[in-house]
Amino acid sequence: MEKTKPEWLQALEAQSWQAELIASGLAIYGSLSMGIYLDGLAEWAVLRFNDRVLNILYFFFFYIYIAHALLIISFISHLILRILWAGILGLSSVYPQGINMESKAYASHFKEKLKNEFPDLSKYSLELDKQCSMIFSVLCAVVIMLVCISFWLIVYIFLSEVLLNYLPENIVNYIGYTLIGLFFLFAIINGLISQGKLKNSSFAKKYAYTINQKYSKFIYIFGYRPVNYILQTMRTNMTFKRFFVGMMAILFISMFLAIPRIQKMVPYFLPKGFVALSAHESQVRTANYADQLEGSAVLQPFIQSDVIKDPFLDLYIPKYKREEAAMAQVCKPFNWDDDKADQENRILRNALKTKCANSYYSLFIDDKPLQNLEFQYRRNLYNKREGFQVFINIDSLSTGSHVLKIESLYKNDDSNAFRRSIPFYKLNN
Repeated sequence: MEKTKPEWLQALEAQSWQAELIASGLAIYGSLSMGIYLDGLAEWAVLRFNDRVLNILYFFFFYIYIAHALLIISFISHLILRILWAGILGLSSVYPQGINMESKAYASHFKEKLKNEFPDLSKYSLELDKQCSMIFSVLCAVVIMLVCISFWLIVYIFLSEVLLNYLPENIVNYIGYTLIGLFFLFAIINGLISQGKLKNSSFAKKYAYTINQKYSKFIYIFGYRPVNYILQTMRTNMTFKRFFVGMMAILFISMFLAIPRIQKMVPYFLPKGFVALSAHESQVRTANYADQLEGSAVLQPFIQSDVIKDPFLDLYIPKYKREEAAMAQVCKPFNWDDDKADQENRILRNALKTKCANSYYSLFIDDKPLQNLEFQYRRNLYNKREGFQVFINIDSLSTGSHVLKIESLYKNDDSNAFRRSIPFYKLNN
């Protein structure tokens, strides 16, 4: 026999819409503002991690962006439904009878059908109230799940980076693939013995609940209790089809809304996409021009403008962490000399990096190689990160359209080389 709820709790549940409206308004503003910080975090990661870590971080940001989209659509949907609910509630106080059967607006047969389909305003307002409350519950559960998955990805990155100090990369990758395989294996076993055809077997009676909860505690960690309270309550009050379709619909809509942000950052995380960015002049981006830069992060080489009035190009090339292995092929490692002052060591190190840039990068204008360039190592010029600046004399260049091409020794897994193309129009004074 279920315990009777305390009166204070029943009253609180009845008035929960007030807190929900306030929370929705604040959450919509906070969720929309959050996107800028997520983009900033993604840009920060792109410049500071190697290809191996970025391949994993791609999935981290994939889930985080979906969770962010879910927050926005859920809170906006909730607010809209609450406004509708308030309107229906107000209407029912003015016209408590709902459809007026005494009205002369329609014929009797028409009014009877209206009354059958829309019988009770108060009942409809109660349905809307339940839907509004359900949105918050589902929202919390799904967001916690996505955040927990992202958390485990970060843990995996940390542990794998530690193991790389002691084991070869292929062994570390093999361990990672094994752990992922075990994760899916336990997920399948858990589903079969807790909800599948084997749920009434003797094995399931003995181990199903234990496996289910141990697995849940491991996956959801800090979100174990709220996720289970919400999902198990919904699961035991819905058919599997309705529960599964509902969850998939929520995730699909969230993914659809997250696609623009995911597409914006994905090329930077995956090596294949990274080398293809602006590889041809037809793929030019606003980030290739200083006067069109948006935000604080610089992820693309850029010149001062797409229309050049100066007798030179001012080119800046950001240095990515992922390029260090390729740079090491042509750059001598710098050995810190304890007998010299720190400032002197830094000057020598920067000079070595400048020399390295001349061997690492190749520049072309209209496919003609540029010679005798003087790269300068820069730190804190943009991004508070490393990069190289070079001034290219174009005083003798004819008026008209031209293309600056930048190539480096970096290659992705398919041996495709890093290449950037920046078209510009030269004006002669």
